[in-house]
Amino acid sequence: MITTPVLIVDDSPMIIKIIKKALLTNNIDSYKFHADSIYTSVDGMEAFGRIGEGHNIKLIISDINMPNLNGDEFVEILKDTGKLEELQVVFITASSTKLVLSSAVKENTLGVIYKPFRFDGFIQKLQKLTNEKSLKDEELEKLKKIQTEKKIFIEKICLLYLENLNIDWVTDAFDALLNETFNNSQVHEEDYPEVTYFILSTYLFEESIEHTIDSKKISCILKTHSTKVKFSKNRFALINGFNSQLDEVNSTQLEPKKVIVTLISPLLDKISIAMTKVKKYPKLDAKLYAPNFEYTIEEFTKLDCNFNDDNLVKLMLEQKEISEFTQFLYNFLNKNEVSKSINAVAKSEVLRVELTKRFNKVLNNTFALSRHYCGAIEFYIYKRAKESKEIYPYLKTNMPKSLPSSSRFLLHKGKVTAKQAQAYLPYEKQKVLVLSNSLQTLGVFKDGVDGMFCKWSFACFTKVSLLEAWLNNNTPDKIIVDFSFKSSVFDSGFQFIKLATNKYPIIKDAISMDQLYFIANNEAYIKLNKHKNTYNFSLIPEPLTLNGISQTLLYN
Repeated sequence: MITTPVLIVDDSPMIIKIIKKALLTNNIDSYKFHADSIYTSVDGMEAFGRIGEGHNIKLIISDINMPNLNGDEFVEILKDTGKLEELQVVFITASSTKLVLSSAVKENTLGVIYKPFRFDGFIQKLQKLTNEKSLKDEELEKLKKIQTEKKIFIEKICLLYLENLNIDWVTDAFDALLNETFNNSQVHEEDYPEVTYFILSTYLFEESIEHTIDSKKISCILKTHSTKVKFSKNRFALINGFNSQLDEVNSTQLEPKKVIVTLISPLLDKISIAMTKVKKYPKLDAKLYAPNFEYTIEEFTKLDCNFNDDNLVKLMLEQKEISEFTQFLYNFLNKNEVSKSINAVAKSEVLRVELTKRFNKVLNNTFALSRHYCGAIEFYIYKRAKESKEIYPYLKTNMPKSLPSSSRFLLHKGKVTAKQAQAYLPYEKQKVLVLSNSLQTLGVFKDGVDGMFCKWSFACFTKVSLLEAWLNNNTPDKIIVDFSFKSSVFDSGFQFIKLATNKYPIIKDAISMDQLYFIANNEAYIKLNKHKNTYNFSLIPEPLTLNGISQTLLYN
């Protein structure tokens, strides 16, 4: 290792002697000291003379409180003259000294070692400061690299945006803005839209290019080109997990019961976990719906770039995996792989029969699970669509009297014919529960609204006692409650809902899917609005109109 020239600056001969001894009798990472390369000065002014003598000083150990030129001023001058970039500085001072250092000095020194110290203690403290500096340098280098990557990314986004404006050239002003933005502070990902907006708007202004900056377009370009979270395509590891269990069964001597448990239990556990997520959603024909989900998502994303979110991506991946495993298991049974692939079956016909029965049960469960997933995806797509400020108006304008659904949207886009759309009609059936003490109100739904929705059935009740019998055999898709609905047990429709969610789980499921509606006038709505945090509901305003009711049920 090359010897490190060091300059000790202190007006105490004793301190200089201790530091010299410490440097010469101890090893320290990154440094090698020799007596011929250790120089001394009594104050900052003399130290500058030493530096100017051409000793190529790499380390300065300096007192802070010195005559003529103190340590703080000494470092400031070193910085101003450009010498600080070529060396390291360590301050030493009495522990009783109230130390106030400028931020510039703090950034450009290794740190402070407090007196008194022994020569061996000094070297330990110097080693600690060196280690901390090394870690800090590594961290800064990482941050610098990350910052450079972010800068390149934002530059790419800006250029893509300018291309959309048919501006395919940039001037030095653009580079200057980019450098200024990333040199001043750390830029975080949540700041990307604002940073991009600032650079573009400032650049276009400086170049006298008249264009209104579109924040939505910036967000869309950012979303399209940002690194997306990558989810595993086999989130449940159904096929891989099954093959691993099959290898385990064939590589060990297991009793028949243990073979069944090893092969079947992991599958049932995974299916049970998945079913918990989606069992409240209706079962839809996977062959009818699943192939068209990607098209619908793609079309909605064209209208609203923020439409497709992580939850939808996960639902789609999980449905596809479950569908693929269903086909895999069907082929496994159809090709008699139970006998061919499981060694233990050759010794026991009873085991073959029992495994086949268990696998068929798993197959039925995965088939049903895939259909529930289609129901969950269908619901989530149109829930997101109705929440979108871009998609919602599009649906209302282009499908004003149609239920927002895959079949109606695909028909509207010409993706399916009217004849093909007929296959979807059975899945558009809705059971709508309507509760009110007013026969006139119920009549509006039973006689008027019912005729507008040919596939919907409206179950209207004035008494809870009649409702209970209906709930034993039916599951409501939507629940409409008159706010003035009351009995001897509850004073309002809202109180009824609070009681019903505890007593009837199927009502709780409908409410959790945002299918709760209250009939209320303005005064009642003010009371209801206080409970928006408890239930997410939509309002059917009084006085009732057929158009108002239909629009609320379709688009709220």
